[in-house]
Amino acid sequence: MISILSWPTWARRAPAALFTIALFYFGCANIGLPRTPEVPLDKITHFGAFLGLEWLFELALVGTAAAARRRAAVAMSAGAGGLLELAQAALPYRSAEWLDLLADALGALAGAGLLTLLARSPRAADASRQPP
Repeated sequence: MISILSWPTWARRAPAALFTIALFYFGCANIGLPRTPEVPLDKITHFGAFLGLEWLFELALVGTAAAARRRAAVAMSAGAGGLLELAQAALPYRSAEWLDLLADALGALAGAGLLTLLARSPRAADASRQPP
């Protein structure tokens, strides 16, 4: 099994950078998305996108202590959500919403929580005890 620590730094950071660029591109694009009042697809999309971004930021920061990496990844992911909402506020065809920012932050926190749970699972503990 190949360790993520053996990956070149650019290979760990490129996915987070590309995903962030895509989020800002599509978040600022003048495209119409379907709206359904029964299902908050917009908020679900925000939640999932920033959960994924948090994971990619954690990948980019592999090698840093787990607690510090997790805090930094959540802050960067939620911060990117805040910047995206500010950018959308400046665009005439987009709107910034507090609930979007909340969904972004909750997605980032959920991503960190899921990774914490996975790291504490018995299977993860067994894998860390085996020689590389």
